[in-house]
Amino acid sequence: MWKKFLSKFGIGAAKVDLVLHRPHVRLGETLEGEFLLEGGSVAQHIRNLDVVLQLEVHAEGKAYRRTAAVIPVASSFTIQPGERKVLPFSYALPLHLPISRPTVRYTFVTRLDIADGADAYDQDAIHILPPTALEQVFSALAALGFREKATSGSITPHGQEFSFFPTSEFQGIVQEVEFFALVEGEGVRLYMEIDVRHGFGGEREMKRELLITHEQLRDSATAARLLREAIEEAVWAAGAFGQLSGHPLATPHSPIYSHPVGHYPPVHHSHHGGHGWAGAIGGFAAGMLAGMVAEELLDDVIDDVADGLDVDDWFDGGDGFDGGDWL
Repeated sequence: MWKKFLSKFGIGAAKVDLVLHRPHVRLGETLEGEFLLEGGSVAQHIRNLDVVLQLEVHAEGKAYRRTAAVIPVASSFTIQPGERKVLPFSYALPLHLPISRPTVRYTFVTRLDIADGADAYDQDAIHILPPTALEQVFSALAALGFREKATSGSITPHGQEFSFFPTSEFQGIVQEVEFFALVEGEGVRLYMEIDVRHGFGGEREMKRELLITHEQLRDSATAARLLREAIEEAVWAAGAFGQLSGHPLATPHSPIYSHPVGHYPPVHHSHHGGHGWAGAIGGFAAGMLAGMVAEELLDDVIDDVADGLDVDDWFDGGDGFDGGDWL
């Protein structure tokens, strides 16, 4: 009787431990593990065993938490004193979650819902890696001398925004390259904003949409070439080279100088029909967080989203990419 009384306060109660087979998982893949349950000093009825995937976003000096998924495991069973149970765990991560970054973190919170007693909990940090196709994009940018900024991976109404800055050949010409990524069956579609230095201390924001197929991504040289051409095109269209006559890229021997304006493929506004921002990496989280963090995290662009801003509005300069020019 005394043991049963104490178990109501968690003393001598059942315990649960989620053991993951690996502490990281690639977006779109399946994470596996197992639950280790151990009975306490008395028999206890378990109403539910479930896991919450908790998303934590850091912005404006604050941390915002939201439930990304609730994963039911088992319900209505009894665990006897000292009994040990092992239950399998498996969860396929959807492609639209944001990937882990310094400002984006994940935790699995396991809850053992004990009838007439204190619930038992377990927490496990999990690192979500980019899908292979997006990682190939990152690698191609690295091959061009671009490095990811510390603030890259921020959550916006349209998804997760990645930011890179040049460290070699584009240094002094390009301020940064920002983009959203939409993983499609054919490849990865990038909605890019290329900030080109213009004049003394100024810059022009050039927009570019680029689809790199999975086949092209598998060839790192091809992927790097396509990204280079998109960035070069932005630089030419911004008219930046006339003011950078001493820069190595503005010499007759540079790859950019050898492409006169107009020799790049034309860029058109996008009308995807079936595509939508809900499919962008981080799009799901942006929708969850929009109402909660409002002013602090998403600023006044929330009002635009509430008014039905769609992808074509974005291309027309309707949100955070204001003032950009189409090439």
